[in-house]
Amino acid sequence: MEWKEALALLQENHTGVAATVTAKGRAQSTIVSTAVLDGKIGVATRPRTVKAKNIERTGRAAITVIKLDNRRFVTVEGPASIEPWQDTPAHIKRLKDFYVSMGRAKGSDAEFAQQMRDEQRSLILVTPEQLYGSL
Repeated sequence: MEWKEALALLQENHTGVAATVTAKGRAQSTIVSTAVLDGKIGVATRPRTVKAKNIERTGRAAITVIKLDNRRFVTVEGPASIEPWQDTPAHIKRLKDFYVSMGRAKGSDAEFAQQMRDEQRSLILVTPEQLYGSL
């Protein structure tokens, strides 16, 4: 499957599962909200989550995005990067862009910025290396 084929499903659906590998080699998965940003699939996360720790160690992740009404899905595997929380206008704008692409940016810019400060959100972005699924 190519990125272009998968893009519509990834942009229109935001429920997913992020999978990483623990230090003991076990699979770790988490239900997440997803969005496309800069040609990558990503999630916003709170500080020091298990998925973030695993990605810091391995540099890899897989995210499966699910279209709930018909169970179609796309899994994106590849190198994963973390943009850690920074209380800067640039990072808060990146988070806002991410949430807007999910349709979940609520309130004024000041209210959004305060919520991000309270939650200290980081961004995890997975570069598509391998894609598969059922469209």
